[in-house]
Amino acid sequence: MQSCHTARINGYVIEGHVPAQEVKKLLTTNTGLEGLAVAGMPIGSPGMEYGDRQQPYTVMAFDKAGNTQAFQHYPKP
Repeated sequence: MQSCHTARINGYVIEGHVPAQEVKKLLTTNTGLEGLAVAGMPIGSPGMEYGDRQQPYTVMAFDKAGNTQAFQHYPKP
């Protein structure tokens, strides 16, 4: 799950073009997660807007052991 940007926010790692609303959700819930990531640079993700085009992508959550799980899918159904 690599991308072009990495941030640390309140101790969490945010990798890639993660939508702000998902970061806010992470910050307001006690999930025990290490952070969130969006792999690559999907069209339509924050900062990668291109008209009305949008590639499907998944915001993945990960813990300190490296376990991953889907946190949110885009576009949302």
